[in-house]
Amino acid sequence: MKSQYDKAVWYNSTQTNAATQARGMYSNNYVESDLINSYSWDTAIVFIQEYSENSNYANKQSVNTSMLNTGKAGDKVCNIHDMASNCWEWSTEHGTRTSSSSSYPCVPRGGYYNVINKYFVASARGSSFLTATDSFRPLLYVK
Repeated sequence: MKSQYDKAVWYNSTQTNAATQARGMYSNNYVESDLINSYSWDTAIVFIQEYSENSNYANKQSVNTSMLNTGKAGDKVCNIHDMASNCWEWSTEHGTRTSSSSSYPCVPRGGYYNVINKYFVASARGSSFLTATDSFRPLLYVK
């Protein structure tokens, strides 16, 4: 797999498009890919907390205030980049939040570069509408 370090963030994907793109990245007799799910995101957070010096990474806030290339935000722990920083990333989770005029079925995860506050941390779950755009992180399955 080719490194994606210091590449422009593919940020203008709807959740549906991100899922399609993630599923199409790898598919052969040995591996397949999909959009990251909530279990994998949360497991990565637990892994970071267990094997790094940051036992509270789940609550880490963004360290950057503008969109940067992948891995350039300075949020690298256990060789995992940008879970608390840079941009929200679509997941396979389904949200149930609604308002009087809209529904928000899509769930982005993680920190976000221009929202430096206590709510948008590495473990954050957002809620968004179908036409919103964010980035994504693929999940690779070994068959």
